[in-house]
Amino acid sequence: MTTNVVLIPGLNNTAETWSQVQQYLPADWNVQAVDIPPISDIDEIANQLLEGMQEPVYLCGFSFGGYVALAMLEKAPELIKGFILLGSNTTADSEQQKIVRNKAIGRAENGEYFEMMEANGPLTFHPNSLKNKEMMRTRRKIVNDYGPKRFIAHVKATMGRRDRTLIFKEAAIPKLVVAGKEDGVVPAGQLQELAASASNTEFKMIVDTGHMMPLEQPVAVAEVLQNWIERQ
Repeated sequence: MTTNVVLIPGLNNTAETWSQVQQYLPADWNVQAVDIPPISDIDEIANQLLEGMQEPVYLCGFSFGGYVALAMLEKAPELIKGFILLGSNTTADSEQQKIVRNKAIGRAENGEYFEMMEANGPLTFHPNSLKNKEMMRTRRKIVNDYGPKRFIAHVKATMGRRDRTLIFKEAAIPKLVVAGKEDGVVPAGQLQELAASASNTEFKMIVDTGHMMPLEQPVAVAEVLQNWIERQ
């Protein structure tokens, strides 16, 4: 039986974010990394991605992609064999987070999107990754391909998402939560607590990485995913 895996990227990410992870997963697996369309509603994004799914998959959502994956889990649990949150959580935005995001939308609308992305590097990457010129070139290409239109839509979708903690905790399927040890966006301790509070859920930590695990530690990410999926 074919192992079907769907990988959903995060904010400011395209499917290319997963390219190295895909290279290290088994060649006989059917692995699909998707691009998220510029839609400003998490549920609408989930509906669009579900349209193309006919067979059950292992669904992995990274960061913003985790919010989309959770909506897909709620809408079509029968299509998901196993669920993976990678550097992502299940809660809704706080009012303070919404204020910050509205400011980011305003800056993007004023033509400051690429300036913001350059400034955000130290928040999203491990210090060692920032010195990796090839990784930074890849990141700039991904950001350029993603662009301000998608950013604005996805930030609005992020602000409007519902808390899906109970959806995650009560899902009967196998679940995996993966954290970056030095993640400054979604703290590892927060994700470890989430995993401990949910049924049928494992927790894995990846070291020497900030938030951008698929780019920073693709071999480790692929290894964690493969080992877990093969045990299900």
